[in-house]
Order: sequence, then C-alpha cells, then structure tokens
Amino acid sequence: MAKHVFGGPDTSKKLRCLQEYLQSFSVALRKQQFACIYIDAFAGSGTRTEVRPGLPLFGPDFAEPEEVTTPGSARIAIEIDPPMHSVVLIEQDASRFSELQALVDEYPDRKIILRNGDANQLVQRLCTNIRWRGPDTVGHGIRGVIFLDPYGMEVSWQTVEAIAKTKALDCWYFFPLSGLYRNAPHDPAKLDPGKQASLDRVLGATDWRSRWYSHEVAREDIFETQGQAVRRADVNAIEAYVKGRLETAFKGAVLDPVRLHHNNGAPLASLFFAVSNTSSAAVKLATDMASHILNSGRPSHKRSR
Repeated sequence: MAKHVFGGPDTSKKLRCLQEYLQSFSVALRKQQFACIYIDAFAGSGTRTEVRPGLPLFGPDFAEPEEVTTPGSARIAIEIDPPMHSVVLIEQDASRFSELQALVDEYPDRKIILRNGDANQLVQRLCTNIRWRGPDTVGHGIRGVIFLDPYGMEVSWQTVEAIAKTKALDCWYFFPLSGLYRNAPHDPAKLDPGKQASLDRVLGATDWRSRWYSHEVAREDIFETQGQAVRRADVNAIEAYVKGRLETAFKGAVLDPVRLHHNNGAPLASLFFAVSNTSSAAVKLATDMASHILNSGRPSHKRSR
C-alpha cells in the first residue's frame, strides 16, 4: 500500500467534521424520499499516513517518530451507516486512484463510483447531468454532500457555481487560505500575472485587487505625489472576503468557517459549509447539524451563540 502523507495537526478535526455531518445527513434523510449521494472531488487514496512524535520511553534520544495509518475521507464516507446510496470518488493521481480501486473491493455491498480525472471537469459534469431534487421538486430525487479538499488552489469558481446551481448539494469546502495569502503578497511587485490569474480563477472575481490593496503615499512634494499599492487585508479580512464570495453563489446559507493551521501554527485553510438548497426546511436542517459540528471545533471564545 502506498503511503499518502498529508495534513497537519488539525487534519483529524477536518475529517471528524465531515464524518459527523455525513452520519447526521444519512440518518436525517433516510426517512425522506431522497437518494443520498456523496461526492469526494479529491478523494486521495482512502487512507492517511500521519507521522506522530514517538514516546520517549527510554529518554528523548530514543524517541523515534511513529507512522500511523488512519481512514481518509473516502473510507469514512463508505463506512457511514446507514450507507449513502452512492459514493462518488474522484482522483486524478494514478497511484492514489489504484489504491481507491483496491478500497472498493473491500466493500462489495456498497455502490461506489470511481472516476479518474480532473476534479473540476468531472464535478461540473456531474452537477449538470444528474437529475437533482431542488427545493420545489415533488416526489423522488437526489440530495447529497460534496467535499472539496484540494491539495492547493485547484478548485475553479466555475466548479463552485455548478455545485450551487444544483440546489441539492451541501458543500464542505476546505478553502486554501494559505494559498491565497501566498499568491497575494504584501509587496505588489511580487504579484505577477500568474498569481493574479490563479486568484481570479479560484475566487471568480477581480475586485480583490481593490478590496485587499490600498494606495500608500511614499513621497509628496509641491510637484507630485508618488506611492504604491500595498496589501492591507490580513488573514481575517481575506477569509471574510471568501465567505462573501461563497454567499453570492450559495443562496441557502454559508456558515462561518473553522480555521485550521499548519504545524507551525500559521493559518492553513478555512473549512466552510455551504447549502445550495433554498428550501427553508432544508436550510434549517443542514445548518443546525453543521453549526453544532463546526462549533465543537472552535475555540470556546469564538463559538456562535
């Protein structure tokens, strides 16, 4: 089995949020006329290898790091009971996709659909082709949960919009916060066209330039004023901007995220939850479940009242 090492100290928190929501979602919709689907856009290998500090039983010089293998999002979703009607796993990397194929063989009683390819193209195709149950549809239909957990800034805004237009998918988006502030440096000289295009693609907007940057006067005399743009937006402001962008697409609700961190404590990503369904009953059910889960992952002084 190939090792799939990823994440940091907060990765287990992210996966716990997903697991708890899928469990609650499956139970809540079991009694309704829905076929429940789970889509994992960056499914990985199904497992995660975590490197933990060793226990210094014989002194610090003998404390060897320990590798521990734990379930990834794909395995977590497959093992939900009662099971989802369908689990769709998307992975582009060939070796990780091979691991997913082996994982499927472990669960012959589950309906698992594997797709090897670009997540943006495949998710947009699924969102367009599946007959979803929207907020005003009568009778049977499909409702589901999608998990966007990119390795970097792979998710395009077109994919976000496609998910929102289904009006049937609840979306957990592990938004690459660190990728945003790396691509939006304080020094505007380092904001090259490639970084700007990447930010435009992920955010689906260009107004971040004026929202995040302001003009700073460098020299002023009787003849002229000279200055340059500098980034004024901090991580909190950038995260708030992202939430605002998601709210333009998801008309049901977008909850305040839980922020996760690198090993060194620096901000890594923001775990957002968004509801595409606009039915008041669906929004209340989804946000009640997700709010409880997200609040359990916040510091006590930041929990919603």
